[in-house]
Amino acid sequence: MYCQLDKLGFPVFAGCLTKTGHDYLRSTCSIRLVTLTVDVTDNASIQSAYKTIHTHIPKDGVLWAVVNNAGVTGKLSVSEMCTRKDYSQACEVNLFGPIEVSRVFMPLLRKSKGRLVNMVSVMGRCPTVSGPYSVSKFGMEAFSDVLRREVAPFGVKVVVIEPGFFKTTLFNTEFVAREFQNWYDQSSDEVREAYGKDYVSNSTNVFKGICTTLNEDTDKVIDAYIQAITAKYPKARYLVGFDAKFIYVPLYHLPEWLMDLIIEKRSKHLANIGSKIKPSK
Repeated sequence: MYCQLDKLGFPVFAGCLTKTGHDYLRSTCSIRLVTLTVDVTDNASIQSAYKTIHTHIPKDGVLWAVVNNAGVTGKLSVSEMCTRKDYSQACEVNLFGPIEVSRVFMPLLRKSKGRLVNMVSVMGRCPTVSGPYSVSKFGMEAFSDVLRREVAPFGVKVVVIEPGFFKTTLFNTEFVAREFQNWYDQSSDEVREAYGKDYVSNSTNVFKGICTTLNEDTDKVIDAYIQAITAKYPKARYLVGFDAKFIYVPLYHLPEWLMDLIIEKRSKHLANIGSKIKPSK
């Protein structure tokens, strides 16, 4: 996204958490692009980024858009295997951090009558994954809706991006399989007995099955970002991906009993697919 905006001629301030991110952007983008170290779980880091950006903006210039795209999957196990800390860690990055970024930068967006673009997920409407991730995304959906109405009188538009499942580095089946085992082993005897000795293999197979459905065209997500930032009349929500548009949102509108039944059958189908995938050598 940063590179595409840079190529379009936008002055870009790119928030990075790691040195690798800094180095990549500096090597692929023009000298207009400014990289910043930003940790959205740290209020001081957000304030520092604000001060740097405010300093770089010319007196007659404005900040047109702020994009909240920090995110983690968090713990993917069933809720009984998740602790309060697991929920907190997911929400710190996916919810509380973006909320603070939005609050800190809103004065600049009011001045420009610009855009706040929030990366959420279609899982924020139809949760089929873990509690920590889904809770954080539902929270971000609610926050975006509330804020959109609050700042509309100032001419600021709040836009949500809702992608389905896309192929990224987060979908590492070997790593996730090890994590499922660790989460299972760390649970109480009662919980392990309740979910059974096949829990790890079943969960891993579902994850493998999901990986076979991933959309590899991540440019669609970037295009949604660009549209949200540049369109004269942006949508309040951009659904991205076939699964988001034609599976999860339609499921969301079904009666709960039917939605639950379909999700259960889909999980079994994905597990069956995943069980046939041989481990990579």
